[in-house]
Formats: sequence, structure tokens, C-alpha cells
Amino acid sequence: MNVNEENVKLENVIKSCKAAKVCSKIFFICFMVATVLTFISGIVLIANRKNMDEKIKESVTNSNVSKDISIGSFKFGTIDDGDIKMAESLKLESSIPALNEFFDENGDSSSLVMGMYCLLVAVICFVMTFAIWTISTVFETILKEGNPFADKVLKRILTSMIILTVILALTSGMGFAILLGLVTWAVYTIMDYGRLLKIQSDETL
Repeated sequence: MNVNEENVKLENVIKSCKAAKVCSKIFFICFMVATVLTFISGIVLIANRKNMDEKIKESVTNSNVSKDISIGSFKFGTIDDGDIKMAESLKLESSIPALNEFFDENGDSSSLVMGMYCLLVAVICFVMTFAIWTISTVFETILKEGNPFADKVLKRILTSMIILTVILALTSGMGFAILLGLVTWAVYTIMDYGRLLKIQSDETL
């Protein structure tokens, strides 16, 4: 490979990294907004559960509808002729007496369940936001160094993929985490080999 061809390929890498950086920033903003909105929604639903429950009950009291209550694929109860029944699997319990009393008093609160669900979604969105930010730092490092095989890039890729492996272990289980761990090791060895070839190429010029 001559110098001109190498420069063209490096320029293509830089262009792709710029595009990937822009896309990652867009996804970062979207997930950040989703995190804030779902967190605020969860807090509002839980804090105003009594008023919200009354409004929900009023809206279905005179109806003769029988249907499931769900958010997306998540089912948390049913409406049976104007009576709201929460799913048994969503009954909350705690070993802490004060929390257990709170859950007993609000066990049939649809607003509490929806609020807790929103908080769970907020946590997931936050984890995704952090993961996307971690990935975007790889592209930023490549653009800053101007070389996809620089030592800093290699370290950033390794750090990012280790973080993603830990996130996957905590959210999806050890099976997927082990798989990503193997992918991380393979990517690192490939990138390290590319770094050595780049050094040898620079030395021969």
C-alpha cells in the first residue's frame, strides 16, 4: 500500500468516525431526555397517586369495559366492569416494616405501579445513556489522535468495552456478558496487531 492510498483510507476512517460521533451524540441526547422525562413522570405519579387513582377510577367507574391495562408489552392490571385490579405479580413486599406498611396501604394503587415502572425505565435509559457516551468517547479519541491505532484509542476501546460488558452482566445476565467479553478480547488483539503493523509501516517510510 502506497502513502497516498494509506492517506485515503485514513481519511475515510476519520469521516466515518465523524458520522458515528454525530449519531452517538443524537442518541445520547434522546436517551438523556427519555431518562429525565420518565424519572419525572415516575416521581409525579408516585407523589400524586391518590389524586391520580381517583381520576383513573372515575374515568372507568361508569364503563362496562373489560380489558388489560398495559404500557407497551408491560401488563400491570385489568379493568373489569369499572373495577381496577392490579396484577398479583406486582404486589410489592419488603423486609423493612415501614416500607411493607406503605406497600400494603398502596398495593392496589395503579399510579404507584405505573410510577415504579417509569422509574425502572428511567434507570434503563440512564444505563443506555452512559453506554452511548462511553462509545462516543472512542470516536472522539480517534478524531483527536488522528490515528485509529494510537495507544490512547486502544486503551479507550478496551475501557469502553469492559464497561459495556459489566453493564450487560448486570442487565442481561452472565451469558451475554461472557460473549461480549470474548468479543472485547478479540477486538483488542486485532487492534493491537493493527497498531504494530502501523508502527512497522511508519518505520519503513
